[in-house]
Amino acid sequence: MRSVCFSGLAATLLLLPAVGHAQGSLSTQGFGYPTSGLSTRTLGTGGALGEIDPLSATNPSSILNLGGTALYLQAEPEYRTLRAAGNSERTTIARYPLVSATIPITPTFYAGLSITNLLDRSFSTTMRGTQVVGGETLTSTNSFSSDGAIGDVRVALAWAPRQWIHLGVGAHAITGDNRLASVQVFDDESRFARLSDTSTVTYVGNAFSGGVELYAGRAAVVAASYRHGGPISLKRGDVTLSEARVPDRLALSAAFLGIRGTSIAVRTAKDQWSDLRGLGSPGLRITDAWDSSVGADVLGPRFSGRSLQLRAGARWRTLPFGVGTSDVTERSVSFGAGTLLARGRAAIDLAGIRATRDAGLTTTESAWTLSVGLTVRP
Repeated sequence: MRSVCFSGLAATLLLLPAVGHAQGSLSTQGFGYPTSGLSTRTLGTGGALGEIDPLSATNPSSILNLGGTALYLQAEPEYRTLRAAGNSERTTIARYPLVSATIPITPTFYAGLSITNLLDRSFSTTMRGTQVVGGETLTSTNSFSSDGAIGDVRVALAWAPRQWIHLGVGAHAITGDNRLASVQVFDDESRFARLSDTSTVTYVGNAFSGGVELYAGRAAVVAASYRHGGPISLKRGDVTLSEARVPDRLALSAAFLGIRGTSIAVRTAKDQWSDLRGLGSPGLRITDAWDSSVGADVLGPRFSGRSLQLRAGARWRTLPFGVGTSDVTERSVSFGAGTLLARGRAAIDLAGIRATRDAGLTTTESAWTLSVGLTVRP
């Protein structure tokens, strides 16, 4: 009987995304944390370059700015601290949020493939509990963990009919899984064996996107992208548990380019996260979130014979999944640097992000994220 109840609990936690105290986090409520598909370079500017940066997976028309074949890899560990009632809990999350490859078909027509996380739901937490068995109250340690994400695989095509305009389209396969593990260890293990259960659900969906960049010579650029979500299903094995739509997203960036080696930019985006409502429980709080940022990428000093790009920015956004009746807001400041390697055949970008997250409760969350991006040109 206990085993059956525990299996039901694991399934429920997968179907009805856990609340903050069960996840030990404000940022991974609901179906997870939005990593946004932004490159390390863009994160160093707070996200402001998102729609004009060819390494970011938001605007398909921007891949023309790479100027040739390139492979890009990104790693992003996060060091998170949750504070509540005078106590703190620290967690390290390892993410690999973006991989992309771009190749020119002609000088004005490019194709690209990117793999990024739409929502990352990696967490673990441990809590104490009691259970009555045969009239006896037993104490136990209950551990819950989730490992997985909803991924976005995009194939993009971009074309420049004139020097001042770039156009792009993208087709997206939305896929991924969440693997939940639940373990209950009784204090008296000599009499009661530990109980464990694992369960996996998968996501299957699609979307389409389009984008444009408009250049005013070498002085400025304005860019926009729109993603239109198609259907998405939550499945366990071959069984469809629920259905919804991939969230629509509209994003705009503008940048001043009039100083050599410098981009000063602003960006805002609106994600229609409520399109996912059909996948979760009726009580899950989902917010259609704005994501805004301002930042700069400037030509810095030379170091060991190499030119450095220096970056800084700030970002304000609402996370898609709230706690109870409260939204979770995130504010962050960032800084970064980048340089060319191997005579221009490779480039490395670094960014540090300090984020604070709040839901108007006694619980607060802060995090340091280190983003590392490597670009290789064959």
